[in-house]
Amino acid sequence: MTNVATPPGLSVWEADLLRHLTEHMEQEGALLSEYRKLAESSDADYVTYCVELIVEDEIRHHRLFTELANAIRSIVEHPDGLAVPLIRNATNADELLDATRELLARERSDEQELKRLSRQLRDLRGTSVWPLLVELMQRDTEKHQGILRFLEQQLSDQMKRTRR
Repeated sequence: MTNVATPPGLSVWEADLLRHLTEHMEQEGALLSEYRKLAESSDADYVTYCVELIVEDEIRHHRLFTELANAIRSIVEHPDGLAVPLIRNATNADELLDATRELLARERSDEQELKRLSRQLRDLRGTSVWPLLVELMQRDTEKHQGILRFLEQQLSDQMKRTRR
């Protein structure tokens, strides 16, 4: 592991967290390399296809860790790139809350459709990647619902605070 240079002015907790995030990014970089080797060395298209799905996720994870590290650095300096934003009041919280609730309802409907599709594809297990893809989409739908529930809670809380 590389010795992470922490910007002066961070608390001990912030510096430790920045070191942890940076070390994790290094480990993920090595892991990403291993996944790419696996994909490149396979002569089975389905292996390459599935590993590439993992690579896409790992690239997103690396970006998120970078943004978390930038958010810590932004406490004392101006980092290059995006940082995870702080929660701030929205000027149109009521509109955002309505749209969030509508999207949450649509994601719940999508969840039911994916369950039906999964049942239809049962006979393809062991012969096709399709059931796996539907399962991954189901997990993404769960994740989307979690994000939308977070937004719904934050916007709802903001509206309650502003009514006082």
